[in-house]
Amino acid sequence: MFSAVPYGILQFPFYNLGIEALNYGAIGTVLGHEMTHGFDNTGRKFDKYGNVHPWWSDSSVSKFTNRTTCFESEYSDFALPHVNTSIVKIDGKLTLGENLADDGGLKFALNAYKSYVSTNGHEPQLPGLQSFTHDQLFFLSFANLWCSEYSVNALIQALEDEHSPDFVRVLVVLQNSPEFSEAFSCSKGSYMNPHHKCQLWTR
Repeated sequence: MFSAVPYGILQFPFYNLGIEALNYGAIGTVLGHEMTHGFDNTGRKFDKYGNVHPWWSDSSVSKFTNRTTCFESEYSDFALPHVNTSIVKIDGKLTLGENLADDGGLKFALNAYKSYVSTNGHEPQLPGLQSFTHDQLFFLSFANLWCSEYSVNALIQALEDEHSPDFVRVLVVLQNSPEFSEAFSCSKGSYMNPHHKCQLWTR
């Protein structure tokens, strides 16, 4: 299974943002998202040649399924505010592949940024935003990608899409990120640092 990244995306506001913390948080998470699709609930069924071929061990498939069940339940339980309809929650099964890719994209981009810093050293502070650490800027750049407004009707229509609504893509992914909670010192058990976090890929 192949995912394409259009060349035109390699510019502002996804890239060329001044410092690498912002670049990795934006274009890095997009590239990581597309790469993760090769190992999501659909992509894992294809081999390196793009042919349908079960190349994972039974044990790997079982562990993968157990972990992705957490994501399916988590998104299905996410109640959408201000929606006056009988459908008020995300379809965690419909959106599973995209949700896994969002989660993996953030994780892989952050690891890549950490690797960049270990090789090139710390970056200069960003003028006007010196109060933020570079890790915080990374997460802010990721969240900024999905900054949007929804009307009620648009939000209802979005529930039929395989992508979760943009603000959900930010909130749930960051709620599952221990690195985000550490970067912003979120209290354990708080909204953005729940005790239970769904984890698929580990370092």
